[in-house]
Amino acid sequence: MSENVKKPLLAACRYLLHPLVRILLRHGVSYGEFSDSVRGAYIDIAQNELVPPDRPQTEARIAILTGLTKREVLRIRNLDGEDDDGVGLNRIARVLQGWSQDPQYLGPYGLPLEVPFEGATMSFEELVRKYAGDVPARALLEELVRVNAAIEMDDGYVRLLNRTYLPSPLDPVGLERLGNVVNYFIDTVDFNLQKKRQGEGRFERYAMTMEGLSPQAFQRFDALIREKGQELLEVLDDWLGQNETKGGHKLPSSDAIKTGVGIFHFIEKSPSPPKDEQSDFEN
Repeated sequence: MSENVKKPLLAACRYLLHPLVRILLRHGVSYGEFSDSVRGAYIDIAQNELVPPDRPQTEARIAILTGLTKREVLRIRNLDGEDDDGVGLNRIARVLQGWSQDPQYLGPYGLPLEVPFEGATMSFEELVRKYAGDVPARALLEELVRVNAAIEMDDGYVRLLNRTYLPSPLDPVGLERLGNVVNYFIDTVDFNLQKKRQGEGRFERYAMTMEGLSPQAFQRFDALIREKGQELLEVLDDWLGQNETKGGHKLPSSDAIKTGVGIFHFIEKSPSPPKDEQSDFEN
């Protein structure tokens, strides 16, 4: 890579790391601990995307691709334990989507039904089995109740309160969400940077002020985002639920395209980056 590309790329990386490093320092994560995560990311990409499928994924080959030593590659690989998904953000989202869209769980006017916790059919346990596999239904319900997305009634029935799941930022699931949101956005930016012609990229736009808003106008803008953004996300979520292949029509993993849309409200608090750190990601 030429220096005229590498230098602004590293400058952009430093700038985009600012909010992440702020989170890490706030919660006592040292540079040494974070550096192991960076090494792990290099190893993940090298073995999953750069090593040809017909070639062995040896420590030596990955070390050559990443610039790490073989000892470092082996150490990081040994640190990676079994991935225990537990309740998991994706499984919670699938249950909420099913509860909001599956005709079996909808009543008049398309509103989600209250369902008994236990039962072979039309129960919360069956809903979890259908959309989240072998996750313990009680553990998943406790998580939904904790974040006010559902409530368990005195008669043993469960009611959906909110189809949107927003965990606490310090929860393991909340931290998983942090990783997903940032990963999805940067992956989209990377894809658009590699596009050959105008219009070939993924949809990625933003609207922002040039001179800023008054506090009163900001409050109105915040309310507008919450109203219209939620409306749009529910429309898109309904469309995905209706068009996603399910049951016996499940696609092979090689053909299934996992996709979605994210909306977020940003506020510029830091000084603008230097000229060579700015990029126009407009499609």
